[in-house]
Amino acid sequence: MNSKEEKFERISKIIQLVDKSEISSTQSVVSGIINVINDPESSAKDLNDIIQIDPPLTARVLKVANSAYYGSPRKISEIQHAVIWIGFDVVKEIVLSQKVCEVFDQDETISGYSGSSLWKHSVAVALLGKMICRREFGERGENAYVAGLLHDIGIIVENQFLENDFKNALDLAQQERTNLSTSESEVLGFTHTDIGKILTGHWGFPQDLVVAMENHHNPDKAPEKFSKLSHTLYIADYLCQERGIGYCDSPFSDSNNFQRCLQRLDIEGYALDLIAKDMEQEISMMEDHGLF
Repeated sequence: MNSKEEKFERISKIIQLVDKSEISSTQSVVSGIINVINDPESSAKDLNDIIQIDPPLTARVLKVANSAYYGSPRKISEIQHAVIWIGFDVVKEIVLSQKVCEVFDQDETISGYSGSSLWKHSVAVALLGKMICRREFGERGENAYVAGLLHDIGIIVENQFLENDFKNALDLAQQERTNLSTSESEVLGFTHTDIGKILTGHWGFPQDLVVAMENHHNPDKAPEKFSKLSHTLYIADYLCQERGIGYCDSPFSDSNNFQRCLQRLDIEGYALDLIAKDMEQEISMMEDHGLF
């Protein structure tokens, strides 16, 4: 067995544990939302059908939809009403973020890491990725939003199922002043991006998302067919790390690689700065309204 096969086998055993954990309950909802995103004929009923089997999720979604952050003119009591008052796309994002948020519920802080700080970072990356797609490419950016929320799910898996090794990797990254992926490779023999790729593939996610999970630190390795999402995710992740939003697993990323990504996607730095400032303002508003 070669090293690549051994790595896959080790991670596959971890995925078997994930399948028996609460994390697996996220998969059905997220997959359903992805299907709605990719189906131009989808409706509010399709969205309601996805979440009605999860009453606690429905309650949380309605609570967020009724928050001052969204400014609904009247009390929202049903998902279909939420779609009318705050919009189909917004409700999809609320459903997705509220379900994904469940797996980030790990409050202990270890070597600068906590589930809540990683969640803040993930939301920021999701928002920024979506904004880049909308303003620079004229696209809806929904897959970029999904990719942003989930790009570091491998870290969550490591913390839950490889706790001691994960702590050692965190400590090593701090001691040697290196990125988490480097210390993960030394301690575990694989990285959170490897886990993210295999997990989302196991869950049957679209290939562009699976590729983005794997390559969000090395977008040039993504096949050309799927490279746009991987490069967009890298740019969003890099900027959020640079601005210190939430947990930063790659504080020593290569700025030259970042510039190459901008050139590849034909994005001007000044335009990106404006988008990033709007994202930071949005994150600040979410914090002010208790959405973190």
